[in-house]
Amino acid sequence: MTISKACRGARWVGVLLGVTVATAIRLCAETVVLPVVARGLPGLNGSFWDSEVRISGPNLLSPGRIKRLWVALPGGGFVDDPAAAPGWQFPTIACPGFCFYAGIVVLTGDQLLQGVDASKGAVALEIEGTGNHVFLHNSNTLGQPRLPQDAEGPACCLPGNGQLIRGLTESLVGQGFIPWITAGRSPYRVSVGLINPTGVARSFGVTVVLLTPFAGSAGTYWLGNQYQYGTPMPTLTIDLQPWGFRQVDDLASVLLPECPSCTWQDRVTPAAIYLVDNDNAGLPFYAYASVIWTPLNDPEFVAAEPYAQ
Repeated sequence: MTISKACRGARWVGVLLGVTVATAIRLCAETVVLPVVARGLPGLNGSFWDSEVRISGPNLLSPGRIKRLWVALPGGGFVDDPAAAPGWQFPTIACPGFCFYAGIVVLTGDQLLQGVDASKGAVALEIEGTGNHVFLHNSNTLGQPRLPQDAEGPACCLPGNGQLIRGLTESLVGQGFIPWITAGRSPYRVSVGLINPTGVARSFGVTVVLLTPFAGSAGTYWLGNQYQYGTPMPTLTIDLQPWGFRQVDDLASVLLPECPSCTWQDRVTPAAIYLVDNDNAGLPFYAYASVIWTPLNDPEFVAAEPYAQ
């Protein structure tokens, strides 16, 4: 697991209780990765999707700046030119003496994907300061052109519709584990996303394991990779280009397109996902699972965690 953080030296001068104060400080920046879509991306069952990102967190010594670092795309992405990368800044507050800067920056998927010829991708942001709070809201706009948060247009989405997601800050190396998802072809659809933040082509293995009640103790389960007795669950191979991103939707149907005897596909079943870097090159990656509930809302988004053998 790697949490990306970089710091640089700076000098701060301010007035505190009438006394000029000068001190050397270190301005740190955090990297956050967000899977986003452009407004109106069509999905299954007549859905249309949109993304909104909210970044908040006081930076007590300097107004925070936000810069896009790279974009991972289904066919391979790119690293932004630092001199030309899209950037934003927290609002500053004019006040005498000792001040602090705080505010919220709201960004849309269209803003984060500006200059990109794609309607979805994973975007890495460098955010000055530490302890920033980064949330992503992906929601089905139900065919309407705008979200309720927008200043114009009709409210389109019922309360609870969509997913509120924390930005991905922890990269994985070697293997990953998604400890909780709700499996089932109907009404739940499981999607898994993988992000390659390197300039090297990569290959990953994705295996779903099901939780089966353990007869020896109520409320406990064991993980098994057999979807029916004697038949193991197939492993899906996902290949990613440099700076590549892929989200496999409806994972159950992809793994087992024809399985009439698989009762778990037609009911709610606890499950988990193992992820393996097939190249074992010691390079970072990001991963997550998303669960869509077809009739209305989208209850689960789970970031992958390091897998300890």
